[in-house]
Amino acid sequence: MPPRLRVSAAQLLPPELPATPRGGDTRQRILAAAAKVLLAGQGECEIADVARAAGISAGLSYHYFGSKAGLIAAVVETFYDRFEAAVMDVNPKPGVSWGEREKLRLERMVAFHYAEPLASLILTRLSRTPEVAAVEATRLARHIELAARNIEIAQKRGEIPDELDAHLLGAMILGGLRQAIGQALAAPKRPTQARLAEQLWQFIAGTARFRAATKRKSR
Repeated sequence: MPPRLRVSAAQLLPPELPATPRGGDTRQRILAAAAKVLLAGQGECEIADVARAAGISAGLSYHYFGSKAGLIAAVVETFYDRFEAAVMDVNPKPGVSWGEREKLRLERMVAFHYAEPLASLILTRLSRTPEVAAVEATRLARHIELAARNIEIAQKRGEIPDELDAHLLGAMILGGLRQAIGQALAAPKRPTQARLAEQLWQFIAGTARFRAATKRKSR
């Protein structure tokens, strides 16, 4: 068998087209149709089927996305756009501890994946395809950077030990969460969101050796 070519997410996506209201509308309709086709086919997708579902010509799909791989990559990109909006952009009240903020983020993460029809497919079968792996690698690097910055702040506050490498710790936590949530989504009987979030929090707190700041008692 010939060796697999490694491709980046940028290589999979066609050059950007001029933005017009009608063009944006058509693009969104194609993406929505592609998501439906991917779900119905358990990860299998053909441009002809997507075009039929969107009520457009196959040529128009190629015009917007360049190839089937580009279309699938775009579907996954929009999935992670929704993920970041719902999960990563957590802005709690000032003074909230790392643990409180990350527990809230974790609860949102579990809720997002349980509510998203594409989540199970992207985290399992589709993740093995080059086009999806390229998108996920880029997003994961961004998420690890954010996690590392948050961990460094927690280390300055004494909530996480200084000797732990923030980037390595962030990568371990996010990698573990991804695998665990993927397993939960694929299970014949999914654990409840609350149960899964609690188990995952125990993993995070233990891995980070998190210690909540104790309030001083007034004399």
